[in-house]
Amino acid sequence: MTADSQQQALIDRIRDIGHAEAIRRFFGLLKDLIDMVNLPNGDARLAFVVKPDKASITANINFFQALRIQKPRRGEVEYHLTIKKSCQDRLKNLEELGFEPLTEKSDYLAVIIGQSTAHLLYNPTLRTCWEDCLLELVESTKRGPHLARHNADVYQAAEDEAFLSDMIRLADDPSLGERLTNGQLLEEPEATYEPEPSLPNQPHNLILFGPPGTGKTFALQPYLTDKNASLITFHPSYSYEEFVEGIRPEVVNGQISYKIRRGIFHRACLTAIQQAGYGTLADCLNDSAENRSKKLKRAPAHYLLIDEVNRANVASVFGDLITLLESDKRLGADHELWLTLPYSQERFGVPINLFVIGTMNTTDRSIALLDIALRRRFSFREMQPDPSLLPTVDGVDLAQLLRTINERIDYLLDRDHQLGHAYLITIETFADLCQTFRDRIIPLLQEYFFNDWAKIQLVLGDNIAWGKDPDHRLVRTKKKYTANTASKLFGELPDSMDEVVTYEINPNLQQGNYDQVPVDAFIRIYQKL
Repeated sequence: MTADSQQQALIDRIRDIGHAEAIRRFFGLLKDLIDMVNLPNGDARLAFVVKPDKASITANINFFQALRIQKPRRGEVEYHLTIKKSCQDRLKNLEELGFEPLTEKSDYLAVIIGQSTAHLLYNPTLRTCWEDCLLELVESTKRGPHLARHNADVYQAAEDEAFLSDMIRLADDPSLGERLTNGQLLEEPEATYEPEPSLPNQPHNLILFGPPGTGKTFALQPYLTDKNASLITFHPSYSYEEFVEGIRPEVVNGQISYKIRRGIFHRACLTAIQQAGYGTLADCLNDSAENRSKKLKRAPAHYLLIDEVNRANVASVFGDLITLLESDKRLGADHELWLTLPYSQERFGVPINLFVIGTMNTTDRSIALLDIALRRRFSFREMQPDPSLLPTVDGVDLAQLLRTINERIDYLLDRDHQLGHAYLITIETFADLCQTFRDRIIPLLQEYFFNDWAKIQLVLGDNIAWGKDPDHRLVRTKKKYTANTASKLFGELPDSMDEVVTYEINPNLQQGNYDQVPVDAFIRIYQKL
C-alpha cells in the first residue's frame, strides 16, 4: 500500500466512524499505548490496521488486538481495550462495561466501552489492567505479518496532533485536500461551537474543613453521582510520582523495565480537556490560545475530589504544579501557563474546566499549619456540626446533647475538636445511643484528652459538681488512693506520693447491658439537677 493510499484509508475510516471527539480520544489512548510499549513506527511487533471493509481502527501488538475503535452498524462508537482474563473480576463493579473474548481459547479479552460511558476509559483499575496487559503482549513470542498490514499514518497521527487534526478535517470535508501544502493545511476553517454552558459558580480550588463527622465526605457524593469526577484519598506516603507522573519498575518475563505512569491528577486534566474535544494535552496546547479558551470555557466541568487532603504533604504532592492551580494561570484563562513535566518531558497545563475539591479534618491538622502557598491558592469553607439535624430519641434531646458536649470541648480544647452531627444522626433507639457512646464517642474523647479522665468527666457532666447520681455517670471514679490506702496496696508508701484517682466506664455500658443504663445518664449530660 502506497503512502497516499495509507493516508486515504485512514481518512476514510475516520469518516466512517463519524465522531471527531471519539477519534481524538482513541488517538490519545493510542499515544499512551505507544509510550507504554516504547516501540518505533515500523517495528515488526506493531500493526496499526485500518481495514477497508470495517469502520474501525485497530492497534495490534505481536498479532494480538490491543486497542480498537469501531462504529457498529447500529449503536454508538465503541472502544475495545484488551486485558487479561484474570483481570475481569477486578472490574465487575463497573456494570456499564462489556466483555468479549478475543478468540475462543485466548487468555485475553476485550473490554468494550461505549461513547456514552467514555469516562470509564480513565478508570484507574481498568487503566492498570490494560497497561499491564500491553507490557505482557510486547514480550509475547507470537508474530504475524505486521509490516504488510501496518498503516504508518496511524502511528503518525497518534504522535502528531497537527497531523491528526488535518486527517479529521479532511474526513469531514474532502475538498480541503486541494489546499494542502507540504502536508499542512494553509488555513483552518472557523470552528463552530454549541451554545455556551455555564461553568459551576464555585472556586476552582476548594477545601471543605471542619471537625470529624460534619459531613465533608458526604458533601462530595453529588459530584460522584454525575460520573464526571475522579476520587482519591490522600495518605501520609502519597507522592508527586503517584499524583502526577513517575517512573514505575515493571517485571515481565524476569526482565525489569521502567515505564512512566501517569497519576490521577494527570488523568483528571486529560479528561477535562477531552470534554472540550481535544484528544491529548499536546493537542490542546498546539491549538491557538483564542480557540483553546473558547473550547475550554464551553466544556463541561470535571471534578477531582481529594478526601483527607491534609494527611499528605500537599506541597510535595503538587510540587511545581502549585502555580498552575491558580484560576488565572489555567489553560483557557487570561494568563495561562504550562510547564514541562520532569519525567516525560511533555508540556502540561491545568485546564480551566477542572475543579479540585478537597476535604480536611481539622483534628489532624489545623489550617494555620498548612503551607502558605497552598492556602493562598485554595478557598476554604468551614463545615461545623449541625445539631438541628438531630432528633429526640427515648426522651434524650440529641441536638441539645451535642451542643452541650461541643461547648465544653470548645472551652477545654478548641473548636477544631468538636463532635460532628454524623456521630448521632443515624441513632434510632436508646441501644444505638449507648453503643455510639461506648464504641465511638468515649474512645474519641480519650484520644482528644490523652486519657485525662477528669476532663472527660467534665465533658460528659459526670463531675461531682454537676450533680449526677453515681449510677447515672458514664465515666465514674473507681477509687481514690490516699497515703493510707497506698501503703496497704504496696506495703509501704511510694516515693513522691500524691493522691491518685482511677476511673472506669459505667460497667453496664461497657458490657453492653444497655437496658441497665438509665436514660438520665444522657439527659443529665446537658440538664443539671
